[in-house]
This record gives sequence, C-alpha cells and structure tokens, in this order.
Amino acid sequence: MTFTHAIPEHQSAIVQDADGHLQLLRDAIVPELRPHTVLVKVATVALNPYDYKLPHYFPSPGTTGGSDFAGTIVGIGAQAAKDRPDLSLGDLISGCVYGWHPETPENGSFAQYVRADAQLVFRVGSYTLEDAATFNVAFATLCLALWHSDGLELAHSPGHPLRNASSEPIYVFVYGGSTATGTMALQLLKFFNMYLLTRFGRLRSGYSTIASCSPRSFDLVRSYGADHVFDYSDPETPSAIRKLTAGALSFVLNCISDHHSIAVCHGAIGRLGGRLITLEVPPEPRSGEKRRKAVKQFFIDGPSDNRFYAR
Repeated sequence: MTFTHAIPEHQSAIVQDADGHLQLLRDAIVPELRPHTVLVKVATVALNPYDYKLPHYFPSPGTTGGSDFAGTIVGIGAQAAKDRPDLSLGDLISGCVYGWHPETPENGSFAQYVRADAQLVFRVGSYTLEDAATFNVAFATLCLALWHSDGLELAHSPGHPLRNASSEPIYVFVYGGSTATGTMALQLLKFFNMYLLTRFGRLRSGYSTIASCSPRSFDLVRSYGADHVFDYSDPETPSAIRKLTAGALSFVLNCISDHHSIAVCHGAIGRLGGRLITLEVPPEPRSGEKRRKAVKQFFIDGPSDNRFYAR
C-alpha cells in the first residue's frame, strides 16, 4: 500500500534551460513516487561543489538541481513502507539525491518536492533542519573515500572492526582538514576510535589523524579530532609527517586536489607507498613534477551510487 498526502502536480524548481543556464520554473513536474522511495516536501537544502560544478562543466538541459535536503515526508512507496517501518507520513527526514541527472530530470532537491530512496534517508531527531541538510553528500562521499575498495579501503570499518589488530595506530592524513569535508572526515575517524573503545574496552589499532590547514585553523581542526596538525604551506610539512609516522603513512585523503596538495601528499607517504584519495579529478602532472608509482591514486564521487538516482 502506498501512503501519501495530497500532492500537487506542479511545483517551483531550479532547472537548467536549453543552454544549461539555471532558471526558476514555476510549473515544474513534481517527481512521481516510486515503490522504494519516499516523497519529501523540502524545507532546507545545502550547497555542495557538485551542485555548481556539474552544470558548469557538464550541462544537462531540463534537469533539476540539488543534492542535500531536509523536509517532511508526504509520500511513502509500498516497498519503502516495508523496508523502513520506522518512517511515517509527517516525519522530518534528511537525505540526498543525484541532482542534474538526465535519467531523472524531474528530481532534485532545489525544488519544493524531492523523491529519495527510503534506504538513504534518516530521521532528523534533535538536529535542526538546517543542520540535518548538510550531512548527506559529505557523509556518503567519506564512507566511500575511507572504507570503499576504490577508496582508502581502511581495514577497520564500523561493520567489521579488527579484533586481533596490532596495537600500533593507523595514521590517516587529511589534507585540507579545515574544509567542510575535512572536518567531517576527522570526526568520523574520531568517532570510530570511540566506537572501538566502547566495543572492546580499549583502543586497539585505532586511527591517528593528521591534518593540514592554515595555522589560523589549527584549533578548529583539533576541535574536530585531529591528533597532529601541520601548516599546508610549510615546505617542511611532508618531511615532518614522514618523521612523525616513521615513514609508515599509507592512507591520505586529499580534500583540495590541486598540484600543491598532491605534491605534499606524495611527499608525506612512506617509502612503501600507499593510497591517495582525491575529491576532484586530479590535474595532470606539470613538466618535471614527479608522482610516485608506489602511490595508488583514486578519485571519489560521492553521489555516484545508483540508489541516489531514486529512479
């Protein structure tokens, strides 16, 4: 059985015109509820680099924009009701979708109504709607970046903590630790350490986090969980990190992904190499710029999972 409130046929939404420019349509189609989805009346949205870069670099006329959202459930599909019995009409939830996508041009969070996969939304709880709208794309991106096989592929994950791990810390370097994604990455790694303490009674092989940022943001990144902080612009930072880690650093998340940051990351990784995750397609090496073959580099696109299409 499908559960819905009265839904209008049309809505206001931000849509790309024939030239890929953004326009506000007052008669855009309201997305149709699908069996595995929920329909949400949007209250708040969050902005992501993806939201403005995609129409700029890859225009898709007729598509609706927006990824992150929070709002009120006004429709629940039949399968969604079985999959998520904890959800009801009128609940405040947050989630994200794949905006600007030609396969689902009517769906995006920059609209009055958005359709989302029921498995990819969470109840707002004690958060404000404004705060709740900011979590989803960043959280999805970081889960892929930290634990997916095409990411850092960290051995410890919330679902599969290592019981017999070494007591030595696992160093993870977050370049751009003061960015929105960087601060969330530091929090996730810190929270996972707390999870290990709670579950096993001791830290075992938890994560020791290293962050780089501007000196004026040192206190900020420490407050979000960074154990060690370095000035991103200091030419001695790579060697200082190698000294700190005794040349054992092998996991790096690069939230900036420009020439300078990639050079710093390569310089900080230990002799045996490691994995470097970028959140942008990395630029081609400049003339004379060396990139180590022992460093495996991956690009992570957070909303690329098919479920974000909410088809």
